[in-house]
Parts: sequence; C-alpha cells; structure tokens
Amino acid sequence: MIRYAYLALALTFAAPPLFAQTAPEGSAAPAPAPTAAATPSYTDVQALNFYLQQNDQVSVEAELRRLRTKFPEWVPPEDLRTLSITQPSTEIDTVYRQIAAGQLAEARETIRSTQAAYMNWVPPADMIRLLETAEGQILLDKALDAGNAAEALEIASNTDGLLRCDRVNNAWRIAEAQAAQQASSAALGTYSAIVRACTGFANIVATLEKSDAVASQGELDELFAVAASRFPDSTEDLEALKARLMAGRGLQTGDIAIASEPSVRPRSRETADTNAVAPAATQAPAPVPAPAPAAPPARVASAPVVVEVMREAPPPPPPANTGGGSSGGSGAQCLAATNGATSPSRLAERGWCAYNLDRPMDALAAFQSAEARLSGDQRRDARFGMALSYLKMNMTEEAARIAATTQLTHQQRVDTESIILDQRGVLAYKKKQYRKAIGYFDALEQISGKLRRDLAILRGYSYLNSGNRAKARSLFQDLHDQLATTETNMALDASR
Repeated sequence: MIRYAYLALALTFAAPPLFAQTAPEGSAAPAPAPTAAATPSYTDVQALNFYLQQNDQVSVEAELRRLRTKFPEWVPPEDLRTLSITQPSTEIDTVYRQIAAGQLAEARETIRSTQAAYMNWVPPADMIRLLETAEGQILLDKALDAGNAAEALEIASNTDGLLRCDRVNNAWRIAEAQAAQQASSAALGTYSAIVRACTGFANIVATLEKSDAVASQGELDELFAVAASRFPDSTEDLEALKARLMAGRGLQTGDIAIASEPSVRPRSRETADTNAVAPAATQAPAPVPAPAPAAPPARVASAPVVVEVMREAPPPPPPANTGGGSSGGSGAQCLAATNGATSPSRLAERGWCAYNLDRPMDALAAFQSAEARLSGDQRRDARFGMALSYLKMNMTEEAARIAATTQLTHQQRVDTESIILDQRGVLAYKKKQYRKAIGYFDALEQISGKLRRDLAILRGYSYLNSGNRAKARSLFQDLHDQLATTETNMALDASR
C-alpha cells in the first residue's frame, strides 16, 4: 500500500531596510561617518510636504535650507511635490505584465529599480511568489521536456505553487514521465495524491482516466472508491466513467469483481495527445514500423508526487487603474483584478483570463459560476468557454455534451467541433479503432477545410492498418510530394 503525504510550501521574504541611518543633528558628536545617508528619507521630508500642502512658501524655503544643510549632497527635484509620492504605480503594473509575458529577468530588474526609486516600498509577497513560481515553471517544463522525471519532481517539490491543484497539469506530466520510466507505482501514487487532495471534480475525472494506464484493476477500484467518498453527489458520473474504462479493458461492469487481479497491471496506454504521430503496430500484412525505444534515463523518479492540500494559489493584488468594466492588461493582472468577483460578467471575464494563462480548471470554475446567472449571448459565450476549458484538459466527451446543448455561433461551433474531432480521432487511433479514426479525421478536414500534417499521417496509417494499402500509399505520397521527411519515407516504405 502506498502511503501519501501532503505538503504545503511556504516562503518568507526578508525586506530590505527602509531607510539608512542618519547622524544626529545639532550634537557635539564627531563628524558623521561615511555611511551617513546622502539623501533625505520620507520621514525627513514630512515637514516639507506639510508646508507644501499648506502653500506656506516661507516655511518651505526654511525647511529646504535645513535639509540642504543636513544633506549637502542632496539635489531637490524640480517639482517638490513628487517628494510626497512613496509608492510606485505604473511600475507595479509593468512587473505583472513582464511576469505574464515570461520576461522574468526583466521583471526582477524592474523590481530592483523600483526599490531603488521608492525606498520605503517592499514588493508584495504575492508578486515575489508569482515570479518565483513562474521561474520554477520554466525549469520544470525543461526537465519534463527532457524526460527527466526525477529532476522535475525535485523542482516541483522545492518551488511554491507548482504542485497546487490549480496547476494540476504539472502533477499529470510528472506522473506520465514516471510511467515512461517504468516507475508505475510512483505514477499511480501521484495520481492518487491528486484524487485525495484536489476539490475540482473535473480534475478528479481526468486523473482517474489517466490513472487507467498504470493501475491494476484493484488499484483502480480503490481510486474510484476514494473519489466516490469525496464526491457523493457525482456517483452516477463516476459509475459511467468506470464503465467506460472497464469497456476499454474488455470487461463489463458486472465482471469487475471476479476479474480483479491487483498484482496484474494492464499494458501502459498513453493518454490522447494531438501532437503524437508515432504509428502503432499494424494489423495489415506488412507491419507498420514502430519508433525505436528510447534509452532509459540515468535517474528514475521512484517516489509519488506530493500534491499540496491548498486549493489555489492567491492571485496578485489588483494593479493600479484597472477601471470598472474591464480589467485589461495581462492575464496575471486580469486575474488579480477579478479576484473575488461576484458579478457574472466579471466571473466570465476571469474565466477567459485564466483560460489564456493555461489554467483551465480555474477557467472552468469561473465560467460555470457565471453561466448559471447569465442569459442570451453572454450565457452562450460562457458555455463556449466551458467547452474549451474541458478540451484543454483533454476531457472530450464533457466538452461535446456542452457543445451539443448550446446554440453556439458558427465560428464557435467550428472551433469547438474541430478540437473534439481532433481528440476523438487520435484516441480512436490509439485504441486501434482505425475506421472510426478515419471518420473523425475526414469530418475534421471537412469542417475546418484542412487537416494538420501529423493527423494526416495518422489517417494514412489508419487506412493501412485497416487493410486499404492503396489508399494509404496515395495519402502518404501526397504528403511526401508536399514535403519529404523521414516520416513520409517511413510511411511509404510501410505501404509498399
């Protein structure tokens, strides 16, 4: 039995000194030390600011003489009223925009220069946390892209926010990397941690679907039992999902009890990936070549991911001058400005901000809250956002149900149905349902007017695997004539 622990990471920030110390005024002590302040602090100019507010020019001049005596190297600004400005405004907006754009080094430089210009300003903890999380996300993505599950797990565990449920995709990718390195128990532990920690039901459904690739029948039963205990109002949905997964294993729901063998794992099945183009083994007389197995990495992440119990990282504080009707600015700024929103229009706006930041769970929650209180075109647009959010999480059937019950615009329906057909076609191919895959790919081409090259190659292999060698070769030859690649050469060889 795998044991699961949950970790909540915390960061502390050491604030720099607000002001340098100054030598006592009017004392008989020795001359000030070389470390004495060269410019007055905000406290030093408080009297001057008061006289400026009172338009007392005589007192202003007297106070200026005092400050020049105390700070001989100080040059007063031309507009003395700027001395009363103690907090940055546009600079804060710039930092959040740079973070959202991935300009993290620039964001750190903006923070440094802003601290130098406003001595009593301390960057908000949420700003620093957002920046550090963004930096950690880049490192994590690089490790996962390189297939290094151990390094990815180490980065995620040591960076606040990367293993929160609002970034569940990180845990999913780590689990997939663990499974790819034959660490099925670790991958299962990661999926189990999500099922036990996260509160979004859509997250749980997607996780159960993914865990099917690494779980034995008994382990899958246990995960469904945990989910059912946590979401008693969703029992029917869970039963339907389990029945579908059992059908994929060649089982009927009534056969589960006698067919369950915890010690036997099913052969690993990849989750649908619209970018995957590697062909499966063919059922036609001439075998379709499979890609050569990759060399095993030096390290394997053998421990399950520890998912944080905290449900969602707090957003940054609202930027200045957001206005009332539209938050504008970057996605991060938009999330900040719509934090705690209660009106349906602002919730819908928050949904699009989260969606564009690749946070589909947050987007889905916002769209669902908005949709229940909207009507007309606004309700339609919120449901369109719900469908896209489901699709971004590869939850095709949930998105299809939304699309089927919504009067979408023509373009919205084209956008939605194109992704649905894309995902269904790839999934059908992976399940070796080649005729279904051809149907989906043909429909996608008809709706969108084109078929992406990787999907066109999959369609060719679908024809080959279903026994239509001539059609497959014709499709591969067309692709080869358009652009000759290693893939098209392999496909032509396989179809001879």
